[in-house]
Amino acid sequence: MSYVKNGRGYLCSGTLINDIANSRIPYFLTANHCIDNQAAASSLQTWWFYRSSACNQKNASSSQKILRNGAVLLQASENGDFSLLRLNDAPPAGAIFSGWDSNPAAIGQSLVGIHHPAGDLQKISFGTLDSYANCDPIKGSNSFTCQLTYNEKITTTYYYLKWQRGTTEGGSSGSGLFKDGRLIGVLYGGNGSCPPSERTSVYGKFSSILPSLGAW
Repeated sequence: MSYVKNGRGYLCSGTLINDIANSRIPYFLTANHCIDNQAAASSLQTWWFYRSSACNQKNASSSQKILRNGAVLLQASENGDFSLLRLNDAPPAGAIFSGWDSNPAAIGQSLVGIHHPAGDLQKISFGTLDSYANCDPIKGSNSFTCQLTYNEKITTTYYYLKWQRGTTEGGSSGSGLFKDGRLIGVLYGGNGSCPPSERTSVYGKFSSILPSLGAW
């Protein structure tokens, strides 16, 4: 994703998401800290099939497409850090409408992130759910603080992940977290620059977001 907000250009990631009716309406899920107003949504351009031509190659696939006509902002919230958009263009042929799972993931479960770190070609990262979290932004900065818990009975809004392979970076924000091929989270932020043993990311839980998306 590329878009303009407050006169500056930004990069983020997002996920084309299906609805229960399988209507193929182009709903697009990303982070609230990426797009939180209609002006930014109207400026949105999305890159599709922006990935390498083959495994471990740095050349972009010739199949990439760009949609330039923006989106309609349907719902956005700082709580869970999500925004639901409806693209003004139909996705290109071959684009996948992601399924989703409204059941919370379990501690220790293996999960996958798919994203575009720093606007790079599509990457995949492999990690494990370390704990649940409630998080709040720190005023006047791009940082946030989280209170972690291992108790699944405590109401939480975020997942706290530790990576075994790969990580997330700026530009990955808004990307999807997947369990068994289905979306379960939206990237809030993380420690992409830490040593490999300490790389962590925080995702808004789709199970917490879903009640706000009922109209769609």
